Amino acid sequence: MRLFLTLAVTLWLPAVLAAPQPDLGDLDLLPLHATSPVAVAKAVEAAQRSKTPGPALFAVSVELPLGLDDGIWDAPEPGVARWRTRVYSAEAQALIMSFGRFDLPAGAALWVYDAQGRTLQGPYTGARGDEALWTAMVPGDTAVIELRVPGAQRLNTSLALSRVGHAFKNAAQLGDSGACNIDTACALGSGWRDESRAVVKLQIPAGLFVGLCTGTLVNNTAEDGTPYVLTADHCGIGTLGSPASGVVVYWNFQNSSCGGAPDAISNQTQSGARLRADDRETDLTLIELDERPSAAFNAYYAGWDASGRGGNQGVGIHHPSGDAKKISEFTVPLQAANVQIEVAGPSIPAWRVDRWQQGTTEQGSSGSGLWNESRHIVGILSGGSAACNGNVDNDQPDFYARLDRQWEAGTAASGQLKAWLDPIDSGALQISGRNAGGGGGSTAGGGTGGGGGGGGAFGWGSLLFGGLLLMARRRR
Repeated sequence: MRLFLTLAVTLWLPAVLAAPQPDLGDLDLLPLHATSPVAVAKAVEAAQRSKTPGPALFAVSVELPLGLDDGIWDAPEPGVARWRTRVYSAEAQALIMSFGRFDLPAGAALWVYDAQGRTLQGPYTGARGDEALWTAMVPGDTAVIELRVPGAQRLNTSLALSRVGHAFKNAAQLGDSGACNIDTACALGSGWRDESRAVVKLQIPAGLFVGLCTGTLVNNTAEDGTPYVLTADHCGIGTLGSPASGVVVYWNFQNSSCGGAPDAISNQTQSGARLRADDRETDLTLIELDERPSAAFNAYYAGWDASGRGGNQGVGIHHPSGDAKKISEFTVPLQAANVQIEVAGPSIPAWRVDRWQQGTTEQGSSGSGLWNESRHIVGILSGGSAACNGNVDNDQPDFYARLDRQWEAGTAASGQLKAWLDPIDSGALQISGRNAGGGGGSTAGGGTGGGGGGGGAFGWGSLLFGGLLLMARRRR
């Protein structure tokens, strides 16, 4: 009997896990649960007033407790139980779901999609224990939650929505960044196609808010495909209200042509990570994704250089304001600097990009990588004053926290990169990038470097460079 039941469930797995064709004909029959407009308005006002360093805020998180009793069950096909409900938040640009309880049996899967059925996020599967599950965003003010379970497992399903993310900025859409930003599909990006595949947009819960930063999938000396993503400490992952388990990663959010109609896709996503290392003094955060990226995402593991060598030229690749992926070019050699992004914060060792030859950075670009001419990441965006001045950059500097200072920033593994990016203790301080499917990168030893830099969020802060106190806008 046990074998029969297992076989029966297995036979139904493809039907349950396959992405459903949204059934839009009967949506009006589903319950519609609305957030409190008063709660949303208060939260949006607080988010817009916020000046604390962190991710670029684009959404607020408000309570909306729902359980399985708040939806409708039916059977769209033999052996499959389907549960659906709707969520509405007035004037939302996009919606995000946060499930406080998510315990699905084998073969069950959940999706979230917009009322027009154009953007489908999922499948979300398995059990999260005490960790909340955050979904990727769907555009619009109404979302449908759809759960499919093998019929025999319906009573073994536990699901509870706790909060809804209400986007007050249209980060789910395109074109929000300044006019001088350059699509990775443009000529400048043609020589950096591999590195671009490593860059991801990060959606980060931030207490009562939701914010955006940029991260980069990085290689390690074991070349074992461990999905480490490097970003900035000031993005707040791992702080109270911002668990790594709530991080959502958006892959390949980029336009397919230079200057053409925006067409970036937003449904190549995955949810959940573990915090592996963070250090405020060097603006370091390293997370490990709960799962390796799907082969369909064609991910790339970026190379890096922690030897202390900067670069004479190179690029930054990032998601300004949560927009489609952009690329910026520097042609003036990097300079060592120290940057202070909080009034009472640490002085962070950084590489100074004196000015961008092409492109710029914005809020949301924080945590993105800086590649030198050898195609190695040498820094992570902390802060700066760069911005668009019409169709060109404003010729102001940006500051990238230095990997060589993050390498052994703390004595414990939880405060450094070395323990994670050199797990075989090879002593290598450089490694090339590789495709997710193989094709390893070369490694090299190296000396140590000095210098300073990094910092950021939004607002204004003081930058220390060459002993002089400079004032610049904090990133990002």
